[in-house]
Amino acid sequence: MHTCPINIRHEDQRQATSKLIGECIKPKFLNIKTKATAIDIKGELKYRFGIKMNYMKAWRSKEHAVNDLRGNASDSYSLIPSFLHMVEKTNPGSFVDLKTAEDNSLLFVFMALDASIKGWGACRPIVVVDGTFLKEAYGGTLLCACTQDAAGHIFPLAFCVADSENDQSWKWFFKKFKEAYGVREHQCLISHEMKASSKQREKSIRKLHTILCGYHILSNLKTSFKQHAAKYNLPFFGAVKAYTEKQFEFHMAELDGLDKRIRPYLKKIGYEKWSRIHSQNKRYSTMTSNISESLNAANLAARELPITTLLECLRALVQQWTHTNRTKAHNTFTKLSPTGEDILLKNYTYSLNLEVKATTDYLFEVTRMKESWEVDLEKRTCTCNRFQIDEMPCGHAVAVIREMNMDPYTYCSDYYTKKNWLATYS
Repeated sequence: MHTCPINIRHEDQRQATSKLIGECIKPKFLNIKTKATAIDIKGELKYRFGIKMNYMKAWRSKEHAVNDLRGNASDSYSLIPSFLHMVEKTNPGSFVDLKTAEDNSLLFVFMALDASIKGWGACRPIVVVDGTFLKEAYGGTLLCACTQDAAGHIFPLAFCVADSENDQSWKWFFKKFKEAYGVREHQCLISHEMKASSKQREKSIRKLHTILCGYHILSNLKTSFKQHAAKYNLPFFGAVKAYTEKQFEFHMAELDGLDKRIRPYLKKIGYEKWSRIHSQNKRYSTMTSNISESLNAANLAARELPITTLLECLRALVQQWTHTNRTKAHNTFTKLSPTGEDILLKNYTYSLNLEVKATTDYLFEVTRMKESWEVDLEKRTCTCNRFQIDEMPCGHAVAVIREMNMDPYTYCSDYYTKKNWLATYS
């Protein structure tokens, strides 16, 4: 039989207290992702050590172990000021803030680490925001903002714990975000919430172009117009991702054929809120809020922790991802990130099937069957709109570049380069 380092093997003896058993099982909870119920603990101790206990003792034992390792939910709130002070001291340049109510209860706490603030300038000016519920004893909501690096990896920007997700908490979050990061040219904000356009929120993000997640609009479509809901995916995302007005209208006509009410509904939201071709600012390839959903998934276990331990887990997550992605960037030996190289290779393959005819020094007409596109290398544009929206040479532009024996990397945006990838994690 296995032996326990603490002598608690005898059934329900006085020394086998829940605190003592908690010490014995503590190593089980070193990883915050470990899931173990009181029933699991009860069964394991009986199997390993022959210890019999009732459910309540097993539950109290788990509470002792978890509280010793992760802190007490109530006491954790009093540690927030000390934690924020240490963040500023150990990470100079970080931006943190705390707001309390008149009775000194917590309203909001904000954290943006120096590494994120410095790396933001090397990323595409796209910010994706989202909120998710916290599962610890006192509840609350975790608001987060993130973007993507040159290789398409999630790059966390800021975190905020609020009492709840409402206009007031979002207004405070965006105010602090602007204080930490300022506002970049052509910056746009992607949210999954339809209420992102509320007056309070618009007032707090007046200088930001706010757009919506395609998946959540599709979900609302399926809820509102149920008859042909299973057929909406392809035409709707065809319209979302369209690069030209002609493509957009083709897919909208498909939606018209399914339900005449869809077009007025989408028009009321505003085409500029969800359609790539109508967006006031470039969306690149970010048409949904998936990266924020992925960030929430990575924090799933941490959302059950006391608030100060949660903030420390978020800080550690940024540190871990920074180290991992910086190592990947250092070990990349191409001019572009792997994502950029894949895009360029795909467009190069497409260009092999195109004919090119020169009309001026920089303006070309590229023909393929009956299609005709005009490429202007000087302005880095193409009538297909991919060149100027994605800031990567489209297949038509690559065909022209090949014909002129020029270097296609010259026409790639810095946002896809290894240089920017390294700068993000410098």
